[in-house]
Amino acid sequence: MDFFFSPKSIALIGASPNPFKGGNFILKNLIATFRGNIYPVNPKYKTIEGLPCYPAVREIPDAVDMAIIFVPAREVPQAVRDCADKKIPGVIIESAGFAEIGAEGDKLQNELLDIKKQTGIRLWGPNCMGMVDGVQGHVFSFMAPEAVKSGLIPGHVSLIVQSGMLSGGFLMDIVSNRITGINKVCSVGNKIDVDECDLLEYFEKDPQTKVIGLYLESIVDGRHFLELCKKSSKPIVVLKGGKSASGAQAARSHTAALAGNHRVIEDALQQAGVIEAQDFKQLVDLCRSLAVYSRRPKGVGRVAILTASGGAGIVASDFIEEYNLSLAKFTHATKSALEKLFPHWMPVNNPVDIWPAIENSMGKGLDVYRESLRALLADKGVDAVLICGFAGNSSVSFNMADIAEKSRQSGKPIFIWLFGLRDAAFAAQTQAREHGVMIFQELQRASECLAAVLHQKNKKDFAKTAAQRPARPRRAGNLQGILESTRGILDEYLSKKILRACGFPTVKEKMATSLKECKKAAAALGYPLVMKGIMPSVMHKTEKGLIYKDIKTLNEAQKIYLRLTKKMRGKGFVLLQKQITGYAEIIMGMTRDAHFGPAVMLGVGGVMTEIFQQSVFGIAPLTRAEAIELINRFPARKLLTGFRGNLPVDKNKLAQLLVTLGEISLAHPRIKEIDINPLIIAYGGVIAVDATIVLD
Repeated sequence: MDFFFSPKSIALIGASPNPFKGGNFILKNLIATFRGNIYPVNPKYKTIEGLPCYPAVREIPDAVDMAIIFVPAREVPQAVRDCADKKIPGVIIESAGFAEIGAEGDKLQNELLDIKKQTGIRLWGPNCMGMVDGVQGHVFSFMAPEAVKSGLIPGHVSLIVQSGMLSGGFLMDIVSNRITGINKVCSVGNKIDVDECDLLEYFEKDPQTKVIGLYLESIVDGRHFLELCKKSSKPIVVLKGGKSASGAQAARSHTAALAGNHRVIEDALQQAGVIEAQDFKQLVDLCRSLAVYSRRPKGVGRVAILTASGGAGIVASDFIEEYNLSLAKFTHATKSALEKLFPHWMPVNNPVDIWPAIENSMGKGLDVYRESLRALLADKGVDAVLICGFAGNSSVSFNMADIAEKSRQSGKPIFIWLFGLRDAAFAAQTQAREHGVMIFQELQRASECLAAVLHQKNKKDFAKTAAQRPARPRRAGNLQGILESTRGILDEYLSKKILRACGFPTVKEKMATSLKECKKAAAALGYPLVMKGIMPSVMHKTEKGLIYKDIKTLNEAQKIYLRLTKKMRGKGFVLLQKQITGYAEIIMGMTRDAHFGPAVMLGVGGVMTEIFQQSVFGIAPLTRAEAIELINRFPARKLLTGFRGNLPVDKNKLAQLLVTLGEISLAHPRIKEIDINPLIIAYGGVIAVDATIVLD
């Protein structure tokens, strides 16, 4: 991949002298930013922008490290062949008109894939804006030269952006607002060959990159992507487009229905230690924060708020709690140090409202912010400081160099929310960027970015978890005979037979195809009973009126049997179950996600499943530690902890069931969906009383 990022020579196929054409923009950007040899290629011209222009790539007399192609889509395949013949190792195709436009473009894109397979040439794009390197200063893109005329700010943030124009917008916003320094911005477009996984691997080894941000509309190899994220030593932030349920396929089971929205993506990213962004500005703000604090600081997230406004302190406190942080409790020494700055009538609390102290110190040459910050950072019970300030007040100023040094020496993050006069705020922001101080214009954004820094995953934990994962998943149960003899939606009885073979606890039950068998089954199981009508391809029996509960006598059982057989019109059988008394219901399941493959699910069960939609997903295979972590993320986990005097569920046993679901899915690819609903929580354990398995 080095030939894309550090070439010594570049051929531009489609160079143009027309100042309004993209082929001219690319050439001017190369001339302005690239120090190697530049070879314009266009048979219509002898020179362009003062450089010799070649009629074809093969006419270039020297070796070429990389080519940029910007010609009409129909001409691109031949241009790529010419590059392969010239032994150019890689090309960036910035032309559009491929798979994004439909069948005609698909055909051209497949032709490019064939050339890649035949020659081994690496293809970046098509339909992209190329790459910009803030450290080396390279602009390998058709973005207007005026967009970066103020200069790129070198930094440690590397961005991978699937949308072409959006990558240019990202860059222009960053450059014009002087928000953060960047390392590289990569626009990958249709990702015919070079994709997010290739770039993740490259940036993991790149010493200049401290944090990686991605905007993705699709993920080419979801499982490989997650493994790379887990193994990465650097923070990764992802903004995923296209997560809404409107883009999901129709689902057959509860599990698949719940997975048909953003939940699998969210949980898969969280499982891999990725921080998820919800919009573009947030993505950049999270990345620049993590570039400064790319390792999780010590402590448990105890924050001191230093403010010149009581109202700002109150709102900041609300955000601290919202983002699962806590207000630090000060030691006696800290309170004593702060009391020396305050008027006698002002008590010391967190938030620390220092405006009375500022008024008290006017004319005394005392920097109250600086002295207060020194006291807070010395407190071992403070893990980070959030400063709320005003720009443009002559009584208050911030020494960004001093703040950065204090943060470095203490090992504690210092974040600033600054509002006030526009020019003063912009000047403070510029100074803060130069010294690596995190400053924000919105208090909520400052709080959530601070939380991202304090909550970021310890990458060593992921390495340890990865080592626990078996190289090959264990086969869960001897199911081959059962699976080969059937297809489609399996009925409840057969589904639970499969689960029972894999070690799942299931309710005692017997099937009946006659009144005589019904009487015999009822006598064997004992009362009270649940009776169900089992029909082919009918998953949701409650809606069909095929479930009867609390059956206490043989006479009642016989009547229900006749009623069910009448409803089913002879198309199924009756299932009798021992009625289980429990205090809560959960659901477990598995579905095959388009991005990530088998995804295991835990959620609120019974008839409440689709009403509350409180569920969590984990990508298989799961280790025991990952299954425990999934349980801890379950929004309704209080159901499992023995609330109201009930016995808690054995978390380790529950985790083993989740692990087993993952093993089943990997060992038996024909299983498309598993829906175990409900699992009744009773006597500190769980029992499956209904289940559906869908075969591909």
